[in-house]
Amino acid sequence: MELSQLLTQLKSYKGLARKSCIGSLARFFSADCKFDDAGWFMVGDEYIVVSCDGIAEDLIREDPFLAGFYSVLVCVNDVIAKGARPLGYAGNIASSSSSTRINIVKGLRKALRLYDLALLKMHTHPDTTYDAIDGCVVGKARKVIPSSTAKPDQGIIMAIDLNGSSHLKGWVYCFDTAYDKTPEQVRKLIDGMVIVAEKSLVSASRDISAPGILGSLAMLCESSSVGALVDLDSIPKPPEIDLELWLKIYPSFGFILTSDRVQECLQTLKEHGYVVSVIGKTTSDKKIVVKYDTSKEVFMDLNKESVFHQM
Repeated sequence: MELSQLLTQLKSYKGLARKSCIGSLARFFSADCKFDDAGWFMVGDEYIVVSCDGIAEDLIREDPFLAGFYSVLVCVNDVIAKGARPLGYAGNIASSSSSTRINIVKGLRKALRLYDLALLKMHTHPDTTYDAIDGCVVGKARKVIPSSTAKPDQGIIMAIDLNGSSHLKGWVYCFDTAYDKTPEQVRKLIDGMVIVAEKSLVSASRDISAPGILGSLAMLCESSSVGALVDLDSIPKPPEIDLELWLKIYPSFGFILTSDRVQECLQTLKEHGYVVSVIGKTTSDKKIVVKYDTSKEVFMDLNKESVFHQM
């Protein structure tokens, strides 16, 4: 596939395209929303970091157990991306099916034990016409990494756990590396992100989520009002997965970071179980330019395009 065709396909991918409604809602609360992974506030000398998320109904219908598991995972990733340690989970289950509700709860229980989280509160809607699981994770941090503080000419780092396998669930391309891990292995990966935050090794961070690798990078760039030059050949990838699919992947542990202290950041994350690579650099022109082999194309021009707003 030609690079231009690949980028066109990625821009129309549901995981990215569905983000365009956010801006019309955020404006009711803030004229300067940064669209971060999570929110935070200070209590004493620590930050309380909070994120909430909902799971696609397609995934719930196909695999309610995994939907419950992922309800914890996706919120945890948002909190980790900010450099925080997740502490507790609260959620809301909606389904008229007893078996769906039970399987969601079983998935939640598996994830709560894996991440060593307290169950803070649950609510149930047993008489709905739809299936849903929505969750919230609370964590704490000494330092927070926003997604809105990248600067031009910084290294763009991709950090990802590659010890897993991919599964198509509905329209979501899951790359699961968490399910079979021990709590100790999970804690080590979390520690890596906490350490790079506390040592100020990165300036901005975002988890790789439903929009995929380039879509998640685009969200970070738009939040920070920067562009990027990215080399697809530098992106860490399992050899058995095609690049076209991999760029849409939603990994259990995957992050995009920007840094002026690239080597220190790479070393720290590598020591904590991540496969890491410098995949490009930030730019001042607000264009996300992608290189692949001998081709170069603009993925998004944030001067006239937006992830979060319908243009």
